[in-house]
Amino acid sequence: MINDNLQQKLLSVVGIFFLCCVVSLKLYGQKQPNILFISIDDLRPQLGAYGEQQMITPNLDALAASGRLFERHYVQVPTCGPSRACLLTGKNVIKKSDINHHHLALSLAGTEEPEYPETFIHHLKRNGYYTVGMGKISHNDNGHRKHEGKTVLELPHSWDKFVNDTSSPWGGGGLHAYANGKRRTKDGDNPPFEFLDVPDEGYPDGWIANAATQQLETLAEQKHPFFMAVGFYKPHLPFCAPKKYWDMYDHSKINISPNPEAPRGVSDVFLHNSTEFFGQYNHPEQGGAGKRLSDDYAKDIVHANYAATTYTDAQVGKVLNKLKALNLDKNTIVIVWGDHGWHLGDHTIWGKHSTFDKALNSSLIIKTPQMKKSGIQTDGLVATVDLYPTICELAGVSVPKHLDGKSMVPLLNNPNGKGKKSVMSYWRNILSMRTDKYRMAVFNTENRQEIMLFDHRVDPNETENLASKRPKIVRRLLKKIKRDNQRFLPFLKQKE
Repeated sequence: MINDNLQQKLLSVVGIFFLCCVVSLKLYGQKQPNILFISIDDLRPQLGAYGEQQMITPNLDALAASGRLFERHYVQVPTCGPSRACLLTGKNVIKKSDINHHHLALSLAGTEEPEYPETFIHHLKRNGYYTVGMGKISHNDNGHRKHEGKTVLELPHSWDKFVNDTSSPWGGGGLHAYANGKRRTKDGDNPPFEFLDVPDEGYPDGWIANAATQQLETLAEQKHPFFMAVGFYKPHLPFCAPKKYWDMYDHSKINISPNPEAPRGVSDVFLHNSTEFFGQYNHPEQGGAGKRLSDDYAKDIVHANYAATTYTDAQVGKVLNKLKALNLDKNTIVIVWGDHGWHLGDHTIWGKHSTFDKALNSSLIIKTPQMKKSGIQTDGLVATVDLYPTICELAGVSVPKHLDGKSMVPLLNNPNGKGKKSVMSYWRNILSMRTDKYRMAVFNTENRQEIMLFDHRVDPNETENLASKRPKIVRRLLKKIKRDNQRFLPFLKQKE
């Protein structure tokens, strides 16, 4: 016979299990939730919802008003492919060779299906989700790559379907694209921006939006929950959009960066010459590390970036409107993620590829069905690697072991939560750590060490390096960086 104590414990366990099921069913309308994941290339936190009043981003602003906007979301690598690899695998980079656009795809190409899921998408697929993608999700703009003479998926085991419309003027994909089928060339005339009087479909993101809305119509007829990933290209260079989006902005009111000079006391190893921007596009002026562009030309570029962002916002709106029209919004989690930030002349840099906040802080918005306290921003620290366990928890599937991230669900439930104590980011010979108060980065080789430290309480634009003035802070943070350094900088030394 079961004694009374054991019987009471069993009844308690059963009761808790039943309660969890009731809560889950209530939250998701008695169905496992669908997931719409929207990736936007180079989207820094520059939306109306982030307090950027000059921006025209009504659709993303509306999503933030009904969801949760993360003010301090930081990527692990300030460049496309590796940042996306961290997102997809939930793991930090561990060595400098991981910082390669094709690292993940090369490691997966031609492989048999592994026991451990190759990505969180693969994990969802194994747990009953129908997975479909389009646009730039991993790295290549059409989700495919060449392997042993064949065209194969970059993520071979993650997708039930990957949409690549080869009938488009660009033959599928659309990164580095201009209007009407033209692309950036190695030795050609490549302007950094273009705004022709064409419809939305005159540029690739218009095609991506149409593909997404068509897929939603098909998915609405399915019985299984779906995961759909939509990867928009703009505002990646070149900054392009139909002319009407350029015309939405008053050029005379465009502001240039509030911190266009190199930070005081910062070593040149933390700056760069913006080679993607100046080396791959034609310009009437040339800048570089420590060298500003004229204010007039800077305004042209900023205007172009704003217009390209507004164009993508309009495409996001088409997808969200279709989701609502099909009555799918009531049981669909929506996530909008920017793969890294971008310097718009900040610190004399035009581009990503730095370990300043401008390159590492990117947009993140999450909306869940029946979200409580919706529309309230959170300033809790979060990292891109946190999305994997977050998505698993929201979808009601198990969280694989050995992930580096931590679920953000507590911040979805309570926007006033603290988030992480710190977020680590990686770039070449640099480790960069963001805490609640500080940004500290250390450049370290066998023969040289340089440090920059910024106090975000008084210097949010990172204009003065305080490393020499705050030695105790430097030693404390460097100790933590050294402890968390997973062999990325093998010669990392502690300050005496």
